[in-house]
Amino acid sequence: MKRNRFLKYVIKDRKSPEKNRERVGQNLMILAIALFFIFVVNFIVIVGTDKKFGQNLSAEAKKVYQTTVKVQAKRGTIYDRDGNAIAEDATTYTIYAIISKSYKDSSGKKLYVQPSQYNTVAKILNEHLGIEKKEVLKQLKQKNLFQVSFGTKGKGISYTTMTAIQEAMKKANINGIGFETSPGRTYPNGIFASQFVGYAQLEDDDSGSQLVGKTGLEASLNTLLSGTDGYITYERDSNGNTLLGSVIKSKPAVNGKDVYTTLSEPLQTLLEGQLDAFQSQVEAKNITATLVNAKTGEILATAQRPTYNPTDPQTYNDLSNKNDLLYQTYFEPGSTMKVMTLASAIDSGVFNTTEYYYSNKYEVGDVTVRDWDVNEGKTDGLYMNFAQGFAHSSNVGMSILEEKMGDNTWFSYLSKFRFGYPTRFGMLNEDGGLFPSLTRVNGTMTSFGQAIGVTRVQMLRAFSAISNDGVMLEPQFIRSVYDPNTDTSRTATTEVVGKPISKKAASQTRDYMVTVGTDSTYGTLISNGQPIIQVGNQSVAVKSGTAQIAENGSYLSGKNDTINSVIAMVPSDDPDFMMYVTVQQPTKWTGTEWSTIFNPVLEQAMAMKDTLTTSTVKEATASKYTLPNIVGESPGSTAVVLRQNIIQPIILGNGSKISKVSKAAGSKLSENEQILLLTDKLTELPDMYGWTKKNVETFAKWTGIDITIKGKKSGTVTKQSVDSGKAIKKVKKLTITLGD
Repeated sequence: MKRNRFLKYVIKDRKSPEKNRERVGQNLMILAIALFFIFVVNFIVIVGTDKKFGQNLSAEAKKVYQTTVKVQAKRGTIYDRDGNAIAEDATTYTIYAIISKSYKDSSGKKLYVQPSQYNTVAKILNEHLGIEKKEVLKQLKQKNLFQVSFGTKGKGISYTTMTAIQEAMKKANINGIGFETSPGRTYPNGIFASQFVGYAQLEDDDSGSQLVGKTGLEASLNTLLSGTDGYITYERDSNGNTLLGSVIKSKPAVNGKDVYTTLSEPLQTLLEGQLDAFQSQVEAKNITATLVNAKTGEILATAQRPTYNPTDPQTYNDLSNKNDLLYQTYFEPGSTMKVMTLASAIDSGVFNTTEYYYSNKYEVGDVTVRDWDVNEGKTDGLYMNFAQGFAHSSNVGMSILEEKMGDNTWFSYLSKFRFGYPTRFGMLNEDGGLFPSLTRVNGTMTSFGQAIGVTRVQMLRAFSAISNDGVMLEPQFIRSVYDPNTDTSRTATTEVVGKPISKKAASQTRDYMVTVGTDSTYGTLISNGQPIIQVGNQSVAVKSGTAQIAENGSYLSGKNDTINSVIAMVPSDDPDFMMYVTVQQPTKWTGTEWSTIFNPVLEQAMAMKDTLTTSTVKEATASKYTLPNIVGESPGSTAVVLRQNIIQPIILGNGSKISKVSKAAGSKLSENEQILLLTDKLTELPDMYGWTKKNVETFAKWTGIDITIKGKKSGTVTKQSVDSGKAIKKVKKLTITLGD
């Protein structure tokens, strides 16, 4: 009964076949009208807005019928002072291996690396690229891949190595090994100031691959050296083929700038060789050596051991200490600091050659200072005058001289020599050292090079005041920056950064340094009656140092747990060159080994003297540097960038931000132009030696000090009536003398 009722309900509205066809036709017509209406609305929207589903339709269409090719910018070349390439762009190769068994030619020939050939491939790549065989096999045995690559060592391959691998594979009848080309960086000299120059490596980004400086000069000057990639957009047909001559738009690449350094290829090459010989003699934990033009501050050669070869970045990764010890690590300098102690004592008028003292000991607070020969049991003490004490490297003698000066005076000289302040000479990540607090004990300890942390480049800056008649120079490594896009350049000149001592004090200090290598009774750099460091017939000013190494709050006590060092200036009466070498924890040491490194390098420098007064740089029109808005920026990092662009910044105070600048943002600055950067913390009167008259007037305006200018109408400051370091709030009047 229920079943019948259900069937009657189901069929009660059943239409005839004719009615059903009529209804279907009506529905289809309504659907067609709706679809047409939707199409018309979409068409109007597309025509009106050129968009659909959030996409720009014209742009997407262009992608189909256009192709854009990146134009790679050339990275700037790094040269030595005479135009010899140190680092330059080159095509490099990346190796890959096809392992898919489907890769055959039309005749069925196997074009992939066959499993039976894996060991041979591993052997060839190990021989030519240094890749471990197990790593090669691991890559080749991967499943479901068409091709594989071989990591970092499989990239950046030179043309010579690439062709050698190709030849070896061909000889072994191995197919499936291929190479992709990419921009690379080549270092023609191999190990050549490697930590200082650094290396650049190919890195991938959204726009492709580009060379990026990773360490050293390559990283520090990356902005200068890196260019800006350009592009070319072509049309292509419906099959995706590029239509030649169909350039729609383009933007030329802006190549990076070339940098001419102050390094000398012959001297650097010689230094590298002598450093190897020196290291084989002493077997030290590390060694640094730097040769500088004493009259300009230019770094002519610099190197350290252990080192690495920039053509193989893996050798850099293998280093336990990756810092450039020239400027990235501070240490206690030891007795070479006595050069500055002696100079300060002479300058302050407390040095007396007729006064004698007994070198048994010197006590200050709870510290007892003894001389090296007393500590070694060679003597109970010696009666010496202070000149003999300097030649003998007497800690007691220097402690007495420091006491005569007074702690305040001595610390003011340390500040004048700019210890505690990084040089900001143009390299990144420079260490500032460690400036001690003013205490009686620290005053004594710093007089012979303990209780103070310095970098080698800070020491070279301070030594320049000794070698250059009291005038302190900024260390320089950039000779010129050339822009190939505009055919313009900026060339550096000597930068003066103060005058901590008088000409007389500097000259006399050098005279006493000569006795270190000539006084057969007291000299520490003399062997069998002969100077250890000899440079032809020249008189050489030298000073040795043996510094203890502080670790975890105490000094290491092993026999050779020291940093030995020497500073040499030649010729002593008017130095052209100075050389500073440090040796940490030598396994073998007598002290006579110094001759291996100093003598040949300084002799070669003297022989090349005339050629080192000039340099071969690209002749071009001098360009202007547009000063950005640097107010509020860090003074230190700003000074680095300015020096990279051949501007001479003078930082006033030790604040964390720049509050005022002597040039307005947007100013066009000439090469070597001097610029004042006032920080938000200026408490002491600066050393104004070498300032321009205009900067003196600007300083007067900023500080409210009544400054009288006398001497020549132009020129730079040669004298100031109030000594630097005095509390600036106490300075109301100041007289400045201008001269050449």
